[in-house]
Amino acid sequence: MAEFPSKVSTRTSSPAQGAEASVSALRPDLGFVRSRLGALVLLQLLMIFNISATVLYITAFIACSAAVDLTSLRGTRPYNQRAAASFFACLVMIAYGVSAFFSYQAWRGVGSNAATSQMAGGYA
Repeated sequence: MAEFPSKVSTRTSSPAQGAEASVSALRPDLGFVRSRLGALVLLQLLMIFNISATVLYITAFIACSAAVDLTSLRGTRPYNQRAAASFFACLVMIAYGVSAFFSYQAWRGVGSNAATSQMAGGYA
């Protein structure tokens, strides 16, 4: 037991100087982002964003379409505004849905086969 205190290092580090430490702590790890795992994580985040945006725009489309009063006169300002909002929500919903579909396909790896990609070995 007498050897124990001699093996323990009690040296302390001084706190970092100024704003340089706070800036370096907030710097993203670009090596991770450039790695395959980092790319997959970013792809999953984009896919989740696209899916949730699609759901929100579906809700907006339904709400705007329900707000267009069928008994109101066509060509009046409120009717045109609600119809335009419904149309825009539908277009954006379709765009986000297609983007989410392609993000899912890329995440799932459709179109690439591990056996054929290994067999080619970069000689193609």
